[in-house]
Formats: sequence, structure tokens, C-alpha cells
Amino acid sequence: MSCSARNSGLTLVELVIAMAVSGLLAMTIPPLVFHGAKAMAFLPKAMAVNHAATEIMYQMTEGSFSTLAGQPMVQGLRFALRRSSSAPALWLAADDCVGFRASGGQDVLIWWDSSTETMRRRVSPAACPMACPAPSAGSEALPYEALGSVRVLQIPAATSVFRYYNQSGVAVGAPGCSLGGITSIRRIDVGFVAQSGSGQFDSAQAQQTMTSSVAIRVP
Repeated sequence: MSCSARNSGLTLVELVIAMAVSGLLAMTIPPLVFHGAKAMAFLPKAMAVNHAATEIMYQMTEGSFSTLAGQPMVQGLRFALRRSSSAPALWLAADDCVGFRASGGQDVLIWWDSSTETMRRRVSPAACPMACPAPSAGSEALPYEALGSVRVLQIPAATSVFRYYNQSGVAVGAPGCSLGGITSIRRIDVGFVAQSGSGQFDSAQAQQTMTSSVAIRVP
């Protein structure tokens, strides 16, 4: 019985398949490596932006520990409460800043400072009229640990950080210090964009849009 040995070389079909696979790998692997390196650079920025955005919104709406002198804790918008008929929960309602009377007795001012691209707050006696942004002296950035690394911007489609609504859910133009306009407000929508650098993934930068809604209590 005789058996024939098969040649160990590649056939033409096998050679064509091998070349096609090699070409496919040559086209796909470098982009994958490139995008993988980009993702590795993007991830820490995304985590920092997410942390800052979450902290900013939490500190605005719920409150937090504070670096302000004599104010170890500052309450947020959810604790805005009317103290009397002549002292409503809000004492200032503008496009980019809001002043409110917190249930703990604090008069809090929160505003978006477009010049430094930060959200800021301070505790001081209610005063109207007040310019927005307020002077930065005696205030703190939210959150202080992200200062300089994360920018706070308006949502592109929006014209303000704070938007106000009455009991029927109808938008109320920012009334400023007008007592009549302020007492009609029952809800505040808050929205902003937090981003590092340009916010573009291709530049290994990140951005995040944050929105929330706060009901104003009127006992």
C-alpha cells in the first residue's frame, strides 16, 4: 500500500485568505490601539467631570459642608422656606443667580459666575437689588476641590442656569427682587454643563449636562 505525502506549502486559495486576513488586521488593530489610548486618557477626565457635576448639583439643591468662615454647613434650595408673608422663601430670582431663605435661618445666594466659569455661593443677609454675579469676596466655588479643572457653562440650548415656574407649571420670567413675582414661584429648574477643557472626546476631554428640579415650599 502506498500513501502520498501532501505538500506542506500553501495553496493559492490559502495564500489569498491569509493575505486578506493580514490586511484586515493591519487596518483594524492600529485604530483600536489609538482609540484605546484615547479612552485611557479620557477616562480620568470623565470621572473628574462626573464627580464635579454631581457635587455641584448636590450642593446647590441639598447643601453641604462649607469652607465659608463661620458656616460649617450651608443648606441648599430644597430647604428654602417662607418665614413670613413679608419674607418669602426666595428673595432674589434672576437668570443666573438665586437668593433664598433656608429653614436653618441662613440667607443663601447661589450664582453662576461666567467670568470664572464656576458656580459660587455665599451666606449673607438678603439684599436687593443685587448684581449678578455677586462679588466673589466672601464666597466659595462649588465644589472647591474641582476649582480650575472643571468649567461650569450654560446648557447650549438654554439662556439661563435657573428657570422659574408657578403653581400651574407655567414659566415665570425671572422677577429679580419683585415680591409679587417671587411669591408666585413654586418650582425652580436648574441646569448646567460641567466640562474639562474643550469637552471633546477627540481631545481626551469630557463634559456632562446636569439638570434638576426643586419645589419651593410654601407652608
